[in-house]
Amino acid sequence: MSRSYRVTVCESLNTTIKAHDRVCTQLELLEVLPPEAMAELLARALEERGFTREGDVLAREVDGVKVTVDPRTGEVTASSESARDVEMAQNKEGRAYDDMGPNARAVQEQLRKEAQKDLERKADEKTQQLQTEVTNRLERTLNDIRRELDQVVNRVTGEALKQKAASLGKIKEMSEDQNTGNLTIVLEV
Repeated sequence: MSRSYRVTVCESLNTTIKAHDRVCTQLELLEVLPPEAMAELLARALEERGFTREGDVLAREVDGVKVTVDPRTGEVTASSESARDVEMAQNKEGRAYDDMGPNARAVQEQLRKEAQKDLERKADEKTQQLQTEVTNRLERTLNDIRRELDQVVNRVTGEALKQKAASLGKIKEMSEDQNTGNLTIVLEV
């Protein structure tokens, strides 16, 4: 009569999982003034909103989302990333017909492979969860940023129109409705 032996394997995984997401868009800025002047107006308006210069772009971080704006091209990039250390362990149990022989080693190797596969699957699930968190954070922040950038574009366009009007003649009357964004300029040419 043969006897079976219980074989137990414990595998662990310590790793860092990472997730990132990024969205690019373009500001729709009318070219009322030459491109350099429009870029300078946009840069000043963004700096007033808390953006700081980083080389050729202006950047600001909001709730873990980094927003950069290139004032020359109007390109806006919003990106979010996150990393997390994870520690996981997986136990597997099986049966072998010997306690130290080839059958036990084969069972042990098979159990080790199964445990590693389970750990990789769990790590993938945790990575997908982290990716979902990063994407959701980016989407929440994008709504607020989009509204704020629309306000900046409206303000820059209004300022550019005022400068253009002043260069065309004498401004007799100017009225601006902050609620609707309407701007009326009466010129004497």
